[in-house]
Amino acid sequence: MEDNYMATTRNGHELKDMYNPETNTLDIRSNGLYPSNVLSNLCSNGFRLDGMVCGSMEGFLQSLKRKELDKQRQICNMKGGIARKMSVTSWQTDQIVWWKGQAIDRQSEEYQRLIRRAYQAMFEQSERFRAALMQTRGITLVHTSGEPSSYKTILTPSEFCGILMDLRDSYDLRDKTKELEEKSIRRKKLMYLHGFGSSAASGTVKTLRELLPDFDVVAPDIPVDPAEALPFLRGLCMNEVPDVVVGTSMGGMYAQQMRGYNRICVNPAFEMSKKSKMLTVGTHEYFKPRKDGTTHFEITPEIIRHHAEMEAHQFDGITEADRKQVWGMFADNDQQVNGEPLFLQYYNQVVHFSGEHRMDDMVIEDVLVPLIYRCVAK
Repeated sequence: MEDNYMATTRNGHELKDMYNPETNTLDIRSNGLYPSNVLSNLCSNGFRLDGMVCGSMEGFLQSLKRKELDKQRQICNMKGGIARKMSVTSWQTDQIVWWKGQAIDRQSEEYQRLIRRAYQAMFEQSERFRAALMQTRGITLVHTSGEPSSYKTILTPSEFCGILMDLRDSYDLRDKTKELEEKSIRRKKLMYLHGFGSSAASGTVKTLRELLPDFDVVAPDIPVDPAEALPFLRGLCMNEVPDVVVGTSMGGMYAQQMRGYNRICVNPAFEMSKKSKMLTVGTHEYFKPRKDGTTHFEITPEIIRHHAEMEAHQFDGITEADRKQVWGMFADNDQQVNGEPLFLQYYNQVVHFSGEHRMDDMVIEDVLVPLIYRCVAK
């Protein structure tokens, strides 16, 4: 598993590598290293099912124990750790659970279909969950801390892991005819990595999609903790295979590390842990809500330490091929970061533009877009 040096603790809890190379198994645990922790039901992988907002799979599962629709809706919307505290055992008496006012036998095929629909919805709607799951190709998934009796738990480890492996394997066996047809017309793919405190709803994404109608623009919400973000983005690149990766500010720092792809780093923030006034302990508000509706995020001392550990290794292993694939774009009036001197220690392809740390639409159209076409034309 990659990047273990970065992930030792989170919120005071030790993070562990749950992969066993001898048995080729990955134990899914909320305190595991990526991708184990993201596959946990406690992870906040938001999705919608039958018109209900699910803040996590744990929220959905715990909500099934409540008959009252308002209470179910409330729990369903909760993040994993909070939802787990709402667990009750009263359903075990008659083995009846509830979904939107309908009673369902826990031991029935109807229940199994409902659970599988929920995981399918999360797989389709949560880019973060899907990328983590697809990184486990060829690995047997286990969950050693779960209750094995279906009469005592809403989801057994064998049910849980079986569903995840079925989802993963079905995705690889899907009919790729449509995708191959789309590739045959040679549409290019751009991955955009946003800055700190931003999201996939960035105005830059909207502008790029308008100015690049012949590109598919992929824009993920980047996890706050680099111990999760870096492997997530590498896995996403492996799945999406972008023709070019464009990152701004913090996203430029991550873009530089997506080795093997054409990359454009716009005003990259290579030293967040040392120089950023925004990377401070506490609760912060996203500039725009994330895909799962989240509006706030928390920075802990551990996250700041993970930034420092990642920054110390971000330029490791650069090859001559990398130097030909990376461009730096730097503003002449950037008052927030000055990453050009550090960039020039490793790379030599630089473009300057008149502006500040945040690009405006004119800079995107007149400078960034031509550079994108220049990169993919190589």
